[in-house]
Amino acid sequence: MLEDLTKKIFQKIGKNLEPKGILTVDELPHFINLLESAIEQDVIARSKMSKEQLATSDRLGQRAFPFLTLLKSAHQYQDHIVWGV
Repeated sequence: MLEDLTKKIFQKIGKNLEPKGILTVDELPHFINLLESAIEQDVIARSKMSKEQLATSDRLGQRAFPFLTLLKSAHQYQDHIVWGV
């Protein structure tokens, strides 16, 4: 379940989820903008859903917030995000 969620978030920023990777400091502003836009689009889409649809759908903003916070923090401190090393 978490892997599916992570893949979905990575798709929103235009990256494939790989076992090893890096998001460079230079890429972070673009990824932040993409993810924030995707969250806004999700909010708009959810505003048009019925109560039944809302009950069975995930809120992208809620699920992506920790990753968005990580992106913003890494950008603030000018750090790359590296995993799988």
